[in-house]
Amino acid sequence: MINPDKVIKLLLCAALFFILALIVLPFILMLVNPMRRPEAMAKNYVLRLTPLGMDMDEVITIVENHRNWNIEQISYEWGFPHPRPHTLTPIPEEWPYVVGDMSIRVHIGRFWPTNVPIVGFLMETIVTIFWGFDADGVLTDVYVWSSSR
Repeated sequence: MINPDKVIKLLLCAALFFILALIVLPFILMLVNPMRRPEAMAKNYVLRLTPLGMDMDEVITIVENHRNWNIEQISYEWGFPHPRPHTLTPIPEEWPYVVGDMSIRVHIGRFWPTNVPIVGFLMETIVTIFWGFDADGVLTDVYVWSSSR
């Protein structure tokens, strides 16, 4: 015969384990995927892969060979508009502030804190990376834009 006290203890342990897993899992996923980290940490990761001063063709090759990175736009005619004017000090007189003479934009994707979107829909994050190059095609700036919903 099954002891009801043992069943209740087993169910409580299972429920506690499930709740702890939901709390800890987002942090584990953040450690595994650098693009789930805060913008500054993600930018440092991107700069380690594509340091300032790198040639535009080299950056394109690295991006094309990186798993899950897809180039959304390559522009040889203009830089990228900096998406957050409040982060620049002082704000340029002419807005939007354009970084570089050429640019690359890569949409990294949408991330949830778990693999089950229903659980993490409130914490969905969309990540886009911008690379800005001077007229000679030398990397001058990188911006990682992270938008949490």
